[in-house]
Amino acid sequence: MSDHVPVLPYRVELQRKAIHLGALVLPAAILALPAAAIRPALTALAVLAVALDVARQRVPAVRELLIDRVFGWMMRPEELPPEGGPIVLNGAAWMCVSAAACAWLFPPGVGAAALAMLMVGDGAAAVVGRRVGRHKWPGSPKSVEGSAAYAVAAFGTGLAVVAWPGAGLTLAACAVGAVVGAAVEALPIPVNDNFRVPLLSGLAMWAVML
Repeated sequence: MSDHVPVLPYRVELQRKAIHLGALVLPAAILALPAAAIRPALTALAVLAVALDVARQRVPAVRELLIDRVFGWMMRPEELPPEGGPIVLNGAAWMCVSAAACAWLFPPGVGAAALAMLMVGDGAAAVVGRRVGRHKWPGSPKSVEGSAAYAVAAFGTGLAVVAWPGAGLTLAACAVGAVVGAAVEALPIPVNDNFRVPLLSGLAMWAVML
């Protein structure tokens, strides 16, 4: 997702980011539930999300239900490939895959922080970048202002995880995760940011804590 996407109206962009905030239940579950329970649950959710995304691109009835009647108004053009074309996962499906990957790869505090920092930080980057973003990073559509908002919001979110009893996340790891997440989110990498940002920021936090 971008902090400057002229294709979508600002109101729709805000509604997309509100879904991110609703998805905070996923990192909360990683912190609150035993790994033996949350890992298979998130894996099943990821499989379901990907299966539905494939179905809406291959089964006309599913496309009509999910896109024409429910979610189409808030999807980006690149998330709506022509029927029968290459499979393109939407942001929500990538988020579910990311949640499962973070639960399996990282300690609970790191995995939860990596996800939550993306969800809040990306929303802040979109709000600030769309409104006041004037200075673009070289070779990227993202703005310096949006990235700064991401880093600040992500760090604040990480502090909430640091305060979670038993999370085991340190302030240093939190700061590194916020900065790395903001940097990775701004890079023009052809991999969905809902996937690449949590994994790379999570790896950075984990490395700090080793």
